[in-house]
Amino acid sequence: MIKAQEIVVDGRPALLTVPTEVPVRSGVVALHGSSSSSFEQPIFEHLASTLAPLGVAVLAFERAPWPYDDVDIPFGVQAEGAVAAYQELKAHYDVPVGFWGVSQGTWVAALAAQQLPDTAFLLLLGCAGVSPAEQMRHATELSVRRAGYGDEAVAGALEIRDEVAELLRGKGRGEVARDSAERVAVDELLQRQSGEPWFDLAGIPVDLGDELPVWHEIDFASEPLYATVKCPVLLIHGEDEANLPVPETLEVWRRAAAASGNTRVESVRIPGVGHWPGTPDRSVEGISEDYSAILRDWFTR
Repeated sequence: MIKAQEIVVDGRPALLTVPTEVPVRSGVVALHGSSSSSFEQPIFEHLASTLAPLGVAVLAFERAPWPYDDVDIPFGVQAEGAVAAYQELKAHYDVPVGFWGVSQGTWVAALAAQQLPDTAFLLLLGCAGVSPAEQMRHATELSVRRAGYGDEAVAGALEIRDEVAELLRGKGRGEVARDSAERVAVDELLQRQSGEPWFDLAGIPVDLGDELPVWHEIDFASEPLYATVKCPVLLIHGEDEANLPVPETLEVWRRAAAASGNTRVESVRIPGVGHWPGTPDRSVEGISEDYSAILRDWFTR
């Protein structure tokens, strides 16, 4: 029913999966979350096996390497790769092409669509309408509360998050020396709180290391970007989403769509899952059938 062919996108390996029994009528480029740059991932494999039988060509590509071990590859760099993949898919099949993105990849999808007026659609899984700093703040608070801790623990964990974020905000690699007053204050805070039973839930190590990473998009503004999107959008969130505030995200999209005049923004929830649309092992087999049905239904319609 489908076949997969290894190709090259901008000098890097990629996998193009297409139907064998029906014509290719549209295409989708798969965009990465923050945790992996590989073109071979269970979530990509699932996307291809679900959509290709419906006549959708699915292209997954290796994300461009970044020369530093930063928190995140700059979104602009990732968008350049997305645009290159879009153009490669269009060169193979002259059909409407859109983007599917997961988590961080949802911002990249919108940035790529901003550069490509002919983008046919956006499928956004685990999309956030707040900045990365706000997203991580929300995730930290919910993680601490779900572990059974009260307001004092939440306040302590958020203080760590806020202070470290401020340290990284607007700084270049290595600009905050270990002996600077701001760095010493943060190191003392981490040491002081490291004995608390909730400390690990803040997601910050006790020792930040000699050279701080660069958090390029710490205050990235989602709403102005989303207001540039003109194509159909499907927002997909797990009912138990804990990594980001879904109601705030949907409100941001409502305002952005109103500003742009985009009347084709839909939102659905996947029962029984959180940020990842399946079991914690992140296997193909564990991906929710409800999520699969959402994809099939949207493309069928």
